[in-house]
Amino acid sequence: MQARIPHRFRDPATAPLRKLSVDLIKTYKHINEVYYAKKKRRAQQMQGEDGSHKKERKLYNDGWDDDNHDYIIKNGEKFLDRYEIDSLIGKGSFGQVVKAFDHEEQTQVAIKIIKNKKPFLNQAQIEVRLLEMMNRADTDNKYYIVKLKRHFMWRNHLCLVFELLSYNLYDLLRNTNFRGVSLNLTRKFAQQLCTALLFLSTPELNIIHCDLKPENILLCNPKRSAIKIVDFGSSCQLGQRIYQYIQSRFYRSPEVLLGIPYDLAIDMWSLGCILVEMHTGEPLFSGANEVDQMNKIVEVLGMPPKHILDQAHKARKYFDKVPTDGSYVLKKSKDGKKYKPPGTRRLHDILGVESGGPGGRRIGEPGHSISDYLKFKDLILRMLDFDPKTRVTPYYALQHNFFKRTADEGTNTNIAAANSANTSPAVVSMSQDHGLVTMSGQGSNNSGNSMQVSSLPGGYQPMECESSPRHLGNRRVVTTNYPSTSATGVSASGPMSMQSVDSSLIQSSLGSYNSLILPGIPHLPAMMTSPMIQQQNFYNYGYSTTDTHGIVRQPSTVSTGKQRDPEREDSPMVGVCVQQSPVAIH
Repeated sequence: MQARIPHRFRDPATAPLRKLSVDLIKTYKHINEVYYAKKKRRAQQMQGEDGSHKKERKLYNDGWDDDNHDYIIKNGEKFLDRYEIDSLIGKGSFGQVVKAFDHEEQTQVAIKIIKNKKPFLNQAQIEVRLLEMMNRADTDNKYYIVKLKRHFMWRNHLCLVFELLSYNLYDLLRNTNFRGVSLNLTRKFAQQLCTALLFLSTPELNIIHCDLKPENILLCNPKRSAIKIVDFGSSCQLGQRIYQYIQSRFYRSPEVLLGIPYDLAIDMWSLGCILVEMHTGEPLFSGANEVDQMNKIVEVLGMPPKHILDQAHKARKYFDKVPTDGSYVLKKSKDGKKYKPPGTRRLHDILGVESGGPGGRRIGEPGHSISDYLKFKDLILRMLDFDPKTRVTPYYALQHNFFKRTADEGTNTNIAAANSANTSPAVVSMSQDHGLVTMSGQGSNNSGNSMQVSSLPGGYQPMECESSPRHLGNRRVVTTNYPSTSATGVSASGPMSMQSVDSSLIQSSLGSYNSLILPGIPHLPAMMTSPMIQQQNFYNYGYSTTDTHGIVRQPSTVSTGKQRDPEREDSPMVGVCVQQSPVAIH
C-alpha cells in the first residue's frame, strides 16, 4: 500500500469555526465566487457547438481539468492564496510544470502539478518520499539533487513545489548548434554528477534515478556551471524496482534492454552516454528503437559477453545463438539497415582523441591534448562496461585520472575581445567555483529537438513531453548523426528563445581555471575511504590499472574542426550561447 502524504497541521485561518464566525462574510463571498466560476465554465464549454447537436460536454473534476486529466492552467491564479501562477514551463505524461511566485517567501518556484489520476498520484507519492529522503540526507545542499520545498493537494491534484532552476543540458547543447561543450566543462559536469550518484548510492538511500539524461540535468543559474539532477518520477530504491521499461532509449543500459535485473549501475551507463554527448554534441547511441539501439551499442563496444547474454531473457530479440559453440551473433536487420561490424566504430575516433577532438574543433586548444582525451576515453569505457558488476562505481570514477589536473594544464581565462566571423557562435568563460558563464556571439536555436565531497549521511514510464524536440515524433535535429526519425521523448523543456546578440565576441575574465586535484577524494568521510567499504558491500569490485590514464589504485582480483583563435583558445567552455532569463524545468 502506498505511503500516505504526511499530515500537515491546519492553518488557523482555514479552521471551520473561524470561517463560520469572524470570516463568515468572506466565506459567503468565496462560495459565490466558486458558484459563478463553475457557471461561467459550463457556459464557455457550451459555446461553439452546432445548435442542432448542442449537448453538454463531459466535465472533468468539476471543470478544473481538461480531458487529459491535467489541471487547466490560468496565469495569475493563486494556489493556497500563496503561489501565483506565472506561466507553463513544461508538460509530460506525469502532468505539468509551472513557474510561480511564492508570496510568503517572496521567491519564484517551480510547481509540478500531477495528473488527477490514481496511478500518477501513486507514483508521485513515491517521488515525494524519495525526494524527502534525499533532502533530509543533504541538509547542506551539497550533492546536486533538486530541492523539494513542500507539497500539497490542490483541487485533487498533488502539487510538488521545487526551487526554480535554469535550463537543462540539452538546451545548452542546442545553443552550441550541437557542437558540444569543452572538455573542461564536461569534466565539471562529470564531477558533479559522479558526486550525486555517489550520494544516491549510500546505503541509507540506494536510489536508482532510472531516467538520467541531459533534459533531467539543470543548470542552477544560467551564468554558472553548477547543476542539479531533477525528475525522480521514475526512480526507485534498490530492491523495490517497479518497472521493466525504464530509462530514455539513448541512455538505456544493456541490462535493461536485455531484461536482466538492474541496479544502481544503470545510472552510471547513462552518465557515460551523457558525457560523450555533452562534448561531441551528438548522442553516442541514437537508436530509433530498441533493436537499433542495441546494434548501435555493439558497433562501438563490440558484442556483449556470453555470460551476460546467457542470463538475458530478451537476448533473442537482438541476437541469434550459434548451435555449434553456443556463441551469439547479431540478428539480421528486418528493415535492411546496415551496421558496422561489432567494435569498429571506435570511441577513440568519435572523441577525436588524436585528431583534435570531435570534428577537429579542439585542435590546439588548452585542456584538449591527446593525454586529456585518453583519460576521458578510459573513464567513458569504464562507465560503459557491459557487465554492471564490473562497471565503474561513482566512488572509483571520482578517483580517475581524468579528474586530476596538473598546474600546467590549468586554463587561463584572460581573453581579449575578438571577431566571431570564423569562430564558434559564442564564447563562455567560467571561474573555478562552478564558473561564471559569459555569453557573446550569435546563438542558434535549432528547431530540433570545485566539486566538494563532504561527509555523506550515516547510515510510469519515462516522461514524454509534447514540446520537446528531443525524441520520436518531434525530433528534427540538423546534425548528421541523428536519426531522421525520432525516439520516445522525455523532456520537460519547451522551445527556448534566444536573444540576438552582437556578432563581436566579448568575454569577461575571472582569473585562471585552476587545476581540479582530487587525490583519493579529499573530504570524504572515513567510512567511505576505509577498507570497511568492501565489508559493507558498498563497492565490491575493482579495476585493472594497466592503462596509465585510468584509475590509480592497487590491482584487484577483477580486471576489467576548426583552429581556435589564439585570443580565445583558453576558454573552458567554447561555443555555448546561454539564454539570459532562467528557465526552470523539473
